[in-house]
Amino acid sequence: MNLAALKTHFANWRGWELNPIVVKELRQAVRSRAVTIMLLLFLGGLFITALGFLISQSFQVDANLRLGGSMFSAFASVLAFCSLVFIPLYVGIRVTVERQTHNQDLLYVSTLTPGRIIFGKFLCGAYITGLFFSACMPFMAFTNLLRGVDLPTVFLILAFLYLAVCAVNQVAIFLACLPISLPVKILLGLVGLGFCVSLAGSLVGSAFLMMQEGVGALMSHTAFWYGTLTFLAVIAAVTGLFFALSVALIAPPSTNRALPVRLYLTGAWLVTGLIAIGWQLHQPGAPYVALWEYLSIILFLFALLVVISNADHFSLRVRHRIPANRLRRAAAFLFYNGAAGGLVWIVLLTFITYFLTSVVLSHPAHGPGVTAVAVFDESVLDFQFKIGIVLLYALDYALTALFLHRRFWPQRPAKIASLITIILAASWALLPAFILFFMNKLTWQSIEGMQLGNVFNVFSMRDTASLPPHLFFAAGWLGLVLLLNLRWFLRQLKNFAPIAPADPENRPPVIG
Repeated sequence: MNLAALKTHFANWRGWELNPIVVKELRQAVRSRAVTIMLLLFLGGLFITALGFLISQSFQVDANLRLGGSMFSAFASVLAFCSLVFIPLYVGIRVTVERQTHNQDLLYVSTLTPGRIIFGKFLCGAYITGLFFSACMPFMAFTNLLRGVDLPTVFLILAFLYLAVCAVNQVAIFLACLPISLPVKILLGLVGLGFCVSLAGSLVGSAFLMMQEGVGALMSHTAFWYGTLTFLAVIAAVTGLFFALSVALIAPPSTNRALPVRLYLTGAWLVTGLIAIGWQLHQPGAPYVALWEYLSIILFLFALLVVISNADHFSLRVRHRIPANRLRRAAAFLFYNGAAGGLVWIVLLTFITYFLTSVVLSHPAHGPGVTAVAVFDESVLDFQFKIGIVLLYALDYALTALFLHRRFWPQRPAKIASLITIILAASWALLPAFILFFMNKLTWQSIEGMQLGNVFNVFSMRDTASLPPHLFFAAGWLGLVLLLNLRWFLRQLKNFAPIAPADPENRPPVIG
């Protein structure tokens, strides 16, 4: 969208229409007894909690100067557990019902884009969350009159809780959009409920710490705002990631599903990396860049399983959008459907992440008299070496699974490649243990000994001097599978081309 179109868009703001999905979902939420009953129970719980504190205070002779803080802590606990359990459950169930094959909802015949559909679901969850928080706001503001807590602390904790609930709502939408059976979704929902309960406990504990520290006094320090902005960036990154994944899941198979997800992951990887580097420069003694690397690599490993499950065939809809320019086509190759481009994209991001982190860990920290050993001990550097071996093994498993699938099961769906990867890694790790067990030779020494090809053995070995054989074996394996998949990769690179325009002289005549 150019600048003129953007100006025209905002100039006609009176003609903007509300997302139809929001209107549809809110109408159903108003008619739903579940939302009404849960809201009344929530208000009743807050009223009973406040009444209990006031009655207990009436039996005390001395005035409790921390009564407001205690009541606020109780209200925050009730709000966190109710909102983090009920609202994501309601939003997830609504999307799950609409995603069932036997229920042909308006979602499947709508002309709305997948992005607007998911954004409408997210806005509905955010609105219901705001409804619960608005009902709780008078109770929270009342605690300020009883002393023990200030209004900046109240509003800031409520803002953090609200953002956390909105992020969990988006995760619930993602789980509901997964193309899996209903029993598996129910199982994932139960696991998600347990995670929400633990998350609520963590948030309430963080709220207690913020109350003890005093948010009003901390707001005058720049470190507080750095931490707040970092927290907001993390929440936004997580929410945006699951939003992009949800959009890709409900998009038609003929579209370029990989484009929004890979573009978002690349942008989020870059922004979070800059934030980690900024914190590293601000506090040289803390391994923020190493933490960014670990989280990025875990995300890339999951992305690797998804990428190798992509089909090789490009639909006509996708091929029409492939750029004709060679340079633009080379860049687009990384962000379009297909396992070949996805593998190159993952390898590039992973290599840059690993190389940048290795440079930071091995380079002396900025500051007088600070050395690299004082900041990062040898165990961190050894762990970095192990991560490099794990990355090579991950590529070995993935490329081997690709070759086995294309060579022996070409008629099977492409999703089988990720299953072969998991089976290959698990078999290589468990098979030696089973053999040693039946030979009655399974000991801790055998587990800690060298097992070439076993990615888990890299972390179980105590002697780091035995790691180079793992590195050489993984590198040799990688060279072999690259040769085996070279023909397939070149064919995919050749097929990634736009549809040639038809010759006007050879076009079939138009009848009628």
